[in-house]
Amino acid sequence: MKKFAIFIFMMLLVLLLVSCGSEADPTSPSNGEDATLDVMQAVDDALQEAEEFNSFSEEAVAYYFEKAAGLQLENVKPDWDYTVGAYSAYADSPESGYGHGVIAFTKADGEVSDELYDAWLNKVFNATAAVSQDGFNCIGYEFASDGEDALAQTTLEEAIGGFMSGWAFRYNDKMMVVYVDREYDNDKESEIGSLFFYDGVSIDIGVGLQKSWSDTMDEAEQYFEENADEISDALSDYLS
Repeated sequence: MKKFAIFIFMMLLVLLLVSCGSEADPTSPSNGEDATLDVMQAVDDALQEAEEFNSFSEEAVAYYFEKAAGLQLENVKPDWDYTVGAYSAYADSPESGYGHGVIAFTKADGEVSDELYDAWLNKVFNATAAVSQDGFNCIGYEFASDGEDALAQTTLEEAIGGFMSGWAFRYNDKMMVVYVDREYDNDKESEIGSLFFYDGVSIDIGVGLQKSWSDTMDEAEQYFEENADEISDALSDYLS
């Protein structure tokens, strides 16, 4: 549990320290220490929620999708018989503000052809557009190229045409990011001419970057520099 706490702590630092720092009074000498204590409280709350919340289940994913993204799990399920194996479904508590829900659907029999995969992608793309406050899916900061407007509307073809397949949408003024992929079995050879034996699909929806990666990291780096001593002391006390 201590290792898990450390992992969560480091993941939260970039996301939460920046927001705490930006909301606190910059003229206060205890600004960094207070913000760090806020982060540590968030870590404690997250750990407690993880123990109370059955994260590894299809029900957890359905709950996260609905509460965090306004999305019904039924609307992103494939239209073929599937199974959800152990640890193939995971979700954080929707109240975490930084989490995600991910689930993999394994085809009950046979392979996932290009046609089946494309049909599922269209279903998911239309489902997230339907719950978006803008009425459409956007590029997202994770996928936007230099000079590209991350909030601009995207098409499915554009969203899956890059190195990573995914897009974003806005829900309750928060950018949510969507990653989609095909699962495959290395121990089997395709019987329909595919490169791999694709036997399933996966979807990961969570809180995305709210600004460009460069701006996010610059803000985090500045905050670390300004409050290095307080953060170091708080980390030492917390992890000791």
